[in-house]
Amino acid sequence: MEHLLRPSRNALPPIISHGERATLYDTSGRDYIDGSSGAMVANLGHGIPEIAEAAAEQMRSVAYTYRTQFRNAPAEKLASSLVRLAKDKSKAFFLSSGSEATEAAIRLILQYWQEAGKPGKRRILSRRISYHGNTLGALTLSSDSRRQAVSGLAIETSLVPPCYCYRCPLRTEGGNCNGECATLLEDAIEQVGAHNVAAFLLEPIVGASGGAIVPHSAYFAKVREICDRHDILLVVDEVITGLGRTGKWFAMHHWNVSSDITILGKGLNAGFTPLSALLLSERVVRAIENGSGKVTVGHTHSGNPASTAICSAVIDYIESNDLVNRAAAIGEDLGKQLRRIGERFDFVGDVRGLGLLWGIEFVADRATKRPFDRSVMMTDRIVETAFANGLIVYPCRGLINANEGSAILVAPPLTTSARELELLLERLHRTFVLVGRQIHDIHRK
Repeated sequence: MEHLLRPSRNALPPIISHGERATLYDTSGRDYIDGSSGAMVANLGHGIPEIAEAAAEQMRSVAYTYRTQFRNAPAEKLASSLVRLAKDKSKAFFLSSGSEATEAAIRLILQYWQEAGKPGKRRILSRRISYHGNTLGALTLSSDSRRQAVSGLAIETSLVPPCYCYRCPLRTEGGNCNGECATLLEDAIEQVGAHNVAAFLLEPIVGASGGAIVPHSAYFAKVREICDRHDILLVVDEVITGLGRTGKWFAMHHWNVSSDITILGKGLNAGFTPLSALLLSERVVRAIENGSGKVTVGHTHSGNPASTAICSAVIDYIESNDLVNRAAAIGEDLGKQLRRIGERFDFVGDVRGLGLLWGIEFVADRATKRPFDRSVMMTDRIVETAFANGLIVYPCRGLINANEGSAILVAPPLTTSARELELLLERLHRTFVLVGRQIHDIHRK
């Protein structure tokens, strides 16, 4: 009898044996190209000796200390590295997961306004296509099918339409505008009153819920100006995009716009240990230091020496191997190849992305952008067929009204070799051929 509770009682995935770079092997010897870095986590791929050695060295010394009793050198080093790379932050705080970090961000947002003498600012705005974590508060701020399970249980929020050029909320074609959709944020602020709004939380590139929706180049500058004018904190969720995934250390560096709080997770730990972080601007830090001087967020393992040492080794590995620039270079070529594949299949509506984070959206009619009927289960077809072909891609569902819309993410590790990228594209093309035949058969019935 099996004793591990699995995500689905009807699925029995193979047991993994080991991995090398972007390739995973199960216990039967079959190989899989990790085309989504798991859940956009394994940014360095698999089997990195340097990371294993850093973990072992720290654990031989001390694996755990509690943050109120001791400081520890690995956490201090990691914080300094992140502040240096971010360029616009002054402090870092560590947690164990992206969801925990979102929860902590909510607490710090509310604390900031209490310290600033404006406790009435408690409403946090987020966007209609978004996912910020699987805990209560994080789900409340997400626009995802899982949000329905916690509706009415947590903080009150308002949802703002995203900057989604393929399906522009202002019906502008092909992004031929100046990012005017940013004004929809101002509409939401006016509806609830700026004196009630504490923060605007959003992903720089909409990941798991949107299939790599990249904003208009003018969008974030407008959002920053609106937040400043209405005295609202700008909080960015870089759990997926942070630490090199998009070809910059932080996705926000593409637009040279600063946030007040940045949330990090997956890219920070690269799958080697559970660790997330909040990076705080001087504005936020100063309000707390000049007020109560206390930070009450955090959990048992926040900033433990073992995890922070491992993540310092992750950053060292990225820097020493120039993986951020590598992600930009090979990501540009990957995008071109994905678009070429997409052009050959009528059910591919849009291919978009930056660096090594790419989304492919599927449509029943390319001319009208009509999504597939939910009964077709297009995303599941693609993901399952790809897996059968030895390729792992990440499912994205509910791009439209959190219910309709089908897409996948292609986000291989930053260490992916040329041969692995070649196999990824070959297996993806084969997947599309097979799914195309299935769709054709459905239409014939």
